[in-house]
Amino acid sequence: MSLYQIEPIDRSYSSKMLEILHSAPINTDKITICFDRQPDFFRLSDIKYHPYFCYGFFRLNQLKGFGMIGYHDAMVSGTQETVFHLKDFYVSPEARGIGFGLKVSEKLFKETYNNSTIGYAVVMKGNSDPLSYVDHRNPSFPFIPYSRIINQLDVRNIILTCPVRNKGKYYVRKAEKSDIPVIVNLLNKEHKERLFGNHYDIATFDKYLNERPGLTIDNYFMAIDRNGSLCGVCAAWDCSSFRQTRVLRYGKQFTAAKILYRFLSFLFRLTPLPAAGECFKDFIVTDYAVEDRDPEIMNALLRTVYNKYRKKGYQNMIWSSSADDPLLKASEGFFFQRLISNIILISTNPITIEKSEILNRLPYIDLPCL
Repeated sequence: MSLYQIEPIDRSYSSKMLEILHSAPINTDKITICFDRQPDFFRLSDIKYHPYFCYGFFRLNQLKGFGMIGYHDAMVSGTQETVFHLKDFYVSPEARGIGFGLKVSEKLFKETYNNSTIGYAVVMKGNSDPLSYVDHRNPSFPFIPYSRIINQLDVRNIILTCPVRNKGKYYVRKAEKSDIPVIVNLLNKEHKERLFGNHYDIATFDKYLNERPGLTIDNYFMAIDRNGSLCGVCAAWDCSSFRQTRVLRYGKQFTAAKILYRFLSFLFRLTPLPAAGECFKDFIVTDYAVEDRDPEIMNALLRTVYNKYRKKGYQNMIWSSSADDPLLKASEGFFFQRLISNIILISTNPITIEKSEILNRLPYIDLPCL
């Protein structure tokens, strides 16, 4: 009998899962961080997925790793259908390299089958272990799905330092409940042709807000052109109640940046950088859509949100899209760091994975729930 067993797990294992998560941080020469999930690892999954399943990797009844699959509705080739997201694979250092990804494939793709044949995963660039499964199947594990890299996710971590000037021909204001029909229309135009985009309607928009902690209509901003027409929307969502960016270590190469930030903190009364073990005060720009996908409109939204949240003591504004999205030009004029990940298309059907079968346009990743 193998020393390792795979069994379903629930939130009673949350503390141990968080411990394993902390053992797999993101390391660079400048900084070591982890995307934490305090206080309840499962809270994020409760928000996004219906249903979801999590499996643990046990050695002698001790949890050594885990992985999850979550189901949600999304747009695929212009039609809404149920897709899956393969996510949250973390293994303790002493249990790595034993093939957990192979061993758990039958549990994920046989026992949790939810009438969904297509899904995705997001793997950070440079993370070679999970990428070894992409476009590679093992006959000893027949439930491993078919997969290929289809794009990259470009996350822009915009540092809030000095004020930025609102420029251009667009005025931005807080959204009101009366704007909801316009918001829904703008979002649907943005998402209807994006692979894995969301579907919005007026009847479910309030429910959408109610299911997302800390997100209300007050977090939305509207762009208005010179004719008074609403032409853009975005939301600024503080997700710290269920996900955080925690600093574990500052490297020597970060020293110059710390000195510069300390000077700017004195000059502009900024919130000090978090000490090792603490979290950045950040928020995510989400639910964005602009007429004609015009970067100038998106830039006006970002500038207004930047200034308002800077005054509230936030340090980072996080925004993302697929790496080939021309709308990312809207981040010009800001100081930002980029984090690149591979977007992987996954299917249990070998035909579906073919390039000609899927309208692969600007794949959308719901960053707050990633």
